Amino acid sequence: MKNKRTLTIAAAFVALTIFAGFGIFRSVPRTKAQDQLPPPVNDRISFGMVGITSGQTVRVSVANTIMPNDANWPPGPTRVVLNFRLPNGNLLRNRSGDIVRKAVDLERGDSTFLDLNYDELPPGPVRLQLRAVIVAIPPPVGDSNELPPPVGDRIVSTVEIINNRDGRTQFAVFMNPAVIRGFNPQPDPPVGE
Repeated sequence: MKNKRTLTIAAAFVALTIFAGFGIFRSVPRTKAQDQLPPPVNDRISFGMVGITSGQTVRVSVANTIMPNDANWPPGPTRVVLNFRLPNGNLLRNRSGDIVRKAVDLERGDSTFLDLNYDELPPGPVRLQLRAVIVAIPPPVGDSNELPPPVGDRIVSTVEIINNRDGRTQFAVFMNPAVIRGFNPQPDPPVGE
């Protein structure tokens, strides 16, 4: 009788151990809930095509126009990545095969630029067509449900072609922030009678 009771207790203990083992290995996988806030959306500023040739440098510039003491915007820097793309959309590479790009955390009021000298590129066409692209990653907006400010409200950018011989700007293209947001400053034409 004593052996039967010991055997029953041992069997129950083994069964509980097996069930506990299955519980550990077959537990419901834990998942992480998504934050209430969506992740920051990267803004992209893409200029039209420009051409450079020997003796010229193309410069893309960007400025974070949020004033340092402006409490209406989320704190923190805006990360910008500047690069150049070829007509087929591929990233431009230098002679060593590295992508011509620059990534910077722009604090409020700061500016940066990226230069590309035609004479430092691998041999190619007499005139190189390319376009400048800027990707702006806004700072997180914190605990509020607000979206980050539009790129045109915090970033101003330009592209210029510089003559290497005398350092003069031959022409410049300014990105109008209103155009980025799709604002058309032209009034509607009058309705004919």
